[in-house]
Amino acid sequence: MENKPIIGIIESMFAMLLFLIGSSVIFGLNLSAEKASWIVSLTAGAIGLLMFQMYVYIWKHNDYMNLSVILKRNLGKFLGTAASLVYVLYFAYLASRVLTDFTMFINSTLLYTMKPLIVKLSIFFVVAYTYIKGLEAFMRSAVIIGSVTVLFLFLIPFWILISGIFHWEYIDPIFEVDVKKIASIVPTMVTFPYGELIAFLMIFPYLKREHRSAVSKKGSFIIIFFTLLLSLFSFLTIGVLHPELAKNFTFPVIEAIERVTLFDFIKRLDIFAVIIIIFGGYFKIAIFTFAGMNLAKSSMAKVKPSVVTVSILVIILLLSYAYAENLSQHLEIGLKFVPLFIHLPLAILLPFLLSFITFIKRRIK
Repeated sequence: MENKPIIGIIESMFAMLLFLIGSSVIFGLNLSAEKASWIVSLTAGAIGLLMFQMYVYIWKHNDYMNLSVILKRNLGKFLGTAASLVYVLYFAYLASRVLTDFTMFINSTLLYTMKPLIVKLSIFFVVAYTYIKGLEAFMRSAVIIGSVTVLFLFLIPFWILISGIFHWEYIDPIFEVDVKKIASIVPTMVTFPYGELIAFLMIFPYLKREHRSAVSKKGSFIIIFFTLLLSLFSFLTIGVLHPELAKNFTFPVIEAIERVTLFDFIKRLDIFAVIIIIFGGYFKIAIFTFAGMNLAKSSMAKVKPSVVTVSILVIILLLSYAYAENLSQHLEIGLKFVPLFIHLPLAILLPFLLSFITFIKRRIK
């Protein structure tokens, strides 16, 4: 199935950066490694870079087709269609999880008294409207929103340092390494968020043809940039909150930024951080929604597109209520169950099998 080339490389890279930032900055620091958390971020990023190259290899050597076509080519029509439907549910579930993430985040940091249902429906309808307006308009907005987000994220470290709330003694010694602890945390940080980039196998086919060859190089730059940014935030957050205390906060980055005071009168910069982080959440939900929708339509060509659209949107909304009775339960499932039983087979094992089959086919030709 050929996709109409409608997006450029700059838009797609900004979208990829916002997707990675998504809920990672608020939920993905995983500060349980304490002083070594920034090293964990760097290690996970290095592995995530290899995973991204595997996704690009699969896409490139299957004629730049979408995930549905790739699965059918390499697994056969029956297994490929079945796997496509599994990935539809996978993307819908991830969209629903991020929707719940940000509903709880907004209720906890910004709109304390507003009912979660209203917050969730507000986000959901914005994403649904985004899908109706189309991928091209959505990707173009990534450049503007991404530029503002990057500028703000660059300012945060500067604010923390000049405000005097960073304590070097909390970090010293800088290279304190607990190999066992790092090894236990890295797998979670690899699958979340780097493994989730498999969703872009439903976005990259819409790239203009002259830009497709640049995905590997420019995408690698985005991952390296994001990894360094995430590592820096881990480092600064520990230096502000203390390594033994930081891991106990639900939103440690927001807690750290909340303590920033500039010139003795500028306070509550965390409100701006919350708004910026919400941009990333919006992009992550929208990209998972686009990926799930496009994959469903490609896999079920005989079903009316309107039926598929409504069905996927309903599934996303309903799944957002699954195992989400409270924030603690939601995070427990998201950081322990999902990486091992959902991300591992669908974001690592099956793509590895696809890359192996693709490699063998190319050798035989």
